[in-house]
Amino acid sequence: MEPRMEQRVDWAVPEGPEGAAGGGVNPLWVFWRHKWLIVLFTAVGCGLGYLYFLQQPPVFQSSGQVLIVRNEARLPVQGVDSQRAADDSFSMHSVLLKSPTVISRAVEKHELAKLPSFQGMADPTGVIIASLTATTPSATAVSSNIVGLTFKGSDPVDCAKVLTAIFDSYNEFLGNAYQDRTKETAELISQAKDVLLKQLGEKEEAYRKFRQEAPLLWKGSEGSNLHEDRMAKIEAARAEVIVQLAQTKSRMAAIENAIAKGGNREAVTLLIGNLAAVADAAGAGGASARLAPRNAFEDNLFNVFLEEQLLLEEYGPDHPKVKAARKRMNLMRTHMASVAPGAEGSGPDDFIKVYLESLRQEVKLHEQRLEGLNTLFDTERNSAKALAAYQVQDETFRNEISRTQQLFGVVVKRLDEINLIKDYAGVNMQVISPPARGVQVAPKLPNIMAVAALCGMLAGFGLGYCIELMDRRFRSPEEVRSYLGLPIFGHIPTIGLRKGKRIVPEAAANSPLAPTLCVAHQPKGRQAEAYRAVRTALYFSTHSEGHKVIQITSPNPGDGKSTTAANLALAIADSGKRVVLLDADFRRPRVHKFLGLENQVGLSSLINGEAELPDAVQATAVANLWTITTGPRPSNPAELLTSVRFEELIAVLRDQYDYVVIDSPPVLAVTDPSVIAPRVDAVLLVLRLTKNARSTAHQATETLASLGAKILGVIVNAVSRGPRYGYGRYYSGYGYSGYGYAGSKYGYGRYGYGYGAGYGYGYGYGYGHGYGYGESDKVYYDEKTEQPAGGNGAAANGKSSGKSPDKPSGKSATSAKSQPSK
Repeated sequence: MEPRMEQRVDWAVPEGPEGAAGGGVNPLWVFWRHKWLIVLFTAVGCGLGYLYFLQQPPVFQSSGQVLIVRNEARLPVQGVDSQRAADDSFSMHSVLLKSPTVISRAVEKHELAKLPSFQGMADPTGVIIASLTATTPSATAVSSNIVGLTFKGSDPVDCAKVLTAIFDSYNEFLGNAYQDRTKETAELISQAKDVLLKQLGEKEEAYRKFRQEAPLLWKGSEGSNLHEDRMAKIEAARAEVIVQLAQTKSRMAAIENAIAKGGNREAVTLLIGNLAAVADAAGAGGASARLAPRNAFEDNLFNVFLEEQLLLEEYGPDHPKVKAARKRMNLMRTHMASVAPGAEGSGPDDFIKVYLESLRQEVKLHEQRLEGLNTLFDTERNSAKALAAYQVQDETFRNEISRTQQLFGVVVKRLDEINLIKDYAGVNMQVISPPARGVQVAPKLPNIMAVAALCGMLAGFGLGYCIELMDRRFRSPEEVRSYLGLPIFGHIPTIGLRKGKRIVPEAAANSPLAPTLCVAHQPKGRQAEAYRAVRTALYFSTHSEGHKVIQITSPNPGDGKSTTAANLALAIADSGKRVVLLDADFRRPRVHKFLGLENQVGLSSLINGEAELPDAVQATAVANLWTITTGPRPSNPAELLTSVRFEELIAVLRDQYDYVVIDSPPVLAVTDPSVIAPRVDAVLLVLRLTKNARSTAHQATETLASLGAKILGVIVNAVSRGPRYGYGRYYSGYGYSGYGYAGSKYGYGRYGYGYGAGYGYGYGYGYGHGYGYGESDKVYYDEKTEQPAGGNGAAANGKSSGKSPDKPSGKSATSAKSQPSK
């Protein structure tokens, strides 16, 4: 399906208007697209602004500045100067200058109501306040003593008079207000002093009575609890007893554990000596005294025992030295038993039992001491709790008295300061910049015109933005890619043809190829380069997957899929690949006209068994390019394409050619492309950016995806030059659900109709385009003018008239009678 031929040859693919990939509207695009609308609204805004300027009365402004200084005695009182500096801040004076109290005094004293600016007003106070503005010499000097005041009015002389009256009224207000404030402050502080003094006396008297009655031991100004001191001492003694009890129990447990394990009695005795030494080091005196007679013998006995063990390892048990060491050890044990306490007839076992019994007595003693200390501690604790309430009450009395004394001291100090400075301090206001005759400040024509122009521009931009939001066409390749989820294989510019003249080189004037085949006629042109870019993208996308059979289709009639298929086949053939271009568009065959070939034998003949493949394949004027036209138009094109013979034909062509390019009808017009799509390796969707391109493209991709077709990508066709990612006009004669009658003059569809002489078969199309054919195919395209027959709309209405469809209008190349071999 070739697009309508435009008069432009050059083309460009500018940026789209979307703000981001996949949607939105770019403000720059709105400005460019609707620039004249914005200019119109801007001009209207300027005109309205000028009318507004002419209707506004003049406004005059007068200004003045005053210096406000506090006269005060410098006192070395901390905190006084900072407080007064805060009182003289700019914010306070600016509020007072515009206060109703000051303004009403000025109006009354200086008779401002009689001025020409306020004639007819009973009380101009509110108007004056609304027209006043306080200023400061510096934007950061919020505490400056210099205050500026401006007034805006309709009379330049009245502006100066109003400011002068306000300054005079404010000066009087400051003097009166300060004197009144000082007097009131002194009275309030005196009253506070008397109240605090009375409260302080009452609290001190109550505290004296409490001290006389409270059972506390008074140390200076504070009372102490004797029971708490005793508790501390008892707790220290109890902790010491607990430690001694734990140590005694641990010694006793260690000795009993050694005896239970069957240890040597001499070793246990030695252990007792070590434990006693540890107990003495920890403060448990008397443990070593009980073992003093045995310590020296135990040390010697231990040394002899070690000597015996060493000799046994070296000489054996019967060696004389071993026997001598054993004899010395026995003698020492006998001697130790004779000199140790309880030695009369007792051995080590009796000593251990006596020592354990002494430890048990010591544990009982510690437990009795601990029990007595616990009882004493509980008694003192109960007594201390009884006196705790008195302690809390004592602390409360002392804190209250201290706070009252501090507050009383501050009040007395402040009263003394006020008494010292009341005769020396005051506020003085001096006018440093007298108000002058007012100058005109409004209306300002440049400002009004600027605002009016901006409002008009924004109104025009808003209207343009709304128009863009209602535009449902695709605006850019990025939007197509994001919305459909498919890559963009290329952008084909509009193929320009001037009316009645082909824009092709003179050397190619006699070529049988149609002028729309720009790859052949203008190989160095931008259009040809665009098709070669599509070819390159196709190579990269099909190289690793072995896709050889490519179907070219489109959503709508007039999207240019036939022109794209033919030019893409030419571009692939130019690269040295063997290509066959198969025209499967029985409804509107165009390939034979593009290539200047006969259409007597073709695809319908092969499927019906009326011809062999060598008879249907035709060589073209382009090297490496063969074609199979549609052949005679069948009455059942969809049924032919669903036959097994069509699928077998595709398999044969896949084996004999490098690429098979199939030109099929639009997806939304008829069901033929839906039948072809599952039988090919990949599908390329040709898309023209019309007003309904978004919805139709989505519907087409959904239809192909539901059939399991592999859609490689989208080819955007008929891109116009200029700042718009444009689209061209289109015409079509496709439709569906139509009817044709043999021998009838008419064929009509559900939404369109076609008529012609002879036999007819037709479909109607839901966008108002009729799809049908009779004996003439001028219902679709006029080869002489490259425009739809009947002018702008004949094809769209489905009307037709003319000659037999089997006779091409151009010169034909010789058909190949034998099947080319690889």
